[in-house]
Amino acid sequence: MSDQPRLRETRFVNERLSSVGVELLQLSELFARVPAHDLGAPERVAFCLVLVISAGRGDHVVDFKRVGLAPGTVVVVQPGAVHQWQPSPGLEGDVLLIEPHRIRPTAQASVDALAGLLRLDDWPACFALADRERGHWQTLCDLLRNELAQPRLDELSAATARELQQCLLLVLARGAQQAAPLATGQELLCRRMARALDQLVMSRPSVETLAGHLRVSASTLHRACKTMLGLSAKEVVDRRVALEAQRLLVHIQVTAAAVSEQLGFSEPTNFLKFFKRCVGVTPEQFRQVQRVVR
Repeated sequence: MSDQPRLRETRFVNERLSSVGVELLQLSELFARVPAHDLGAPERVAFCLVLVISAGRGDHVVDFKRVGLAPGTVVVVQPGAVHQWQPSPGLEGDVLLIEPHRIRPTAQASVDALAGLLRLDDWPACFALADRERGHWQTLCDLLRNELAQPRLDELSAATARELQQCLLLVLARGAQQAAPLATGQELLCRRMARALDQLVMSRPSVETLAGHLRVSASTLHRACKTMLGLSAKEVVDRRVALEAQRLLVHIQVTAAAVSEQLGFSEPTNFLKFFKRCVGVTPEQFRQVQRVVR
């Protein structure tokens, strides 16, 4: 299995900014950096990517879902998600890249305080900023760009940049929380389950294994899924495994049998039945449809 092809993964690589773990680009600047043949290719990101549109209209694709872009639109691509850029004339915005461990400060008291304010786990994948927050965002972006533009970042500049990054997230938090009201206990459990599945998906965990990982009973997990998602816990697991299969089928040149092996199915025929039950078509039919859509 170690020789199986893997989905192209993009990591945060900027030696000059390694002490900050944050980079801020204009969308046009990013597009100019990326070779044309890679620009529309799917990539799995190993960092948090935040896109805030300032001008123009267009689309962005995150895990086969197309998101409409307009001034004020915010798109959040979490680490591990697969996305595709869709360049469009006149489209402009800010792209904030953050290493996952930089999202929260190191001091435990600060972690608890900031996490409580941000509620990052509650953020929807796409939401809109009001004019007031857009103005604050732009002001902070200008300040952060000035700090990051220095040839060498000393300790004060690096600390300032990290604080500005946190301020930017706090500005976004207001828009995110207006779009997604405070979560209930069952909602939070479902989100914890989703994060755990991101880590364990390749092993296709049972509901019992997943519940043990989350330190709850299988029945508690099942009730939360039924209440919040209208699905059984087993159906939630199957849908996440099916999404990973979709990512692999479309985004890398690999056979359905190889995907079956990577996801731990004992036989390709079992994977074929599973995929058709979850997605509604065979793996090859799904891949062909997605090629046409692109």
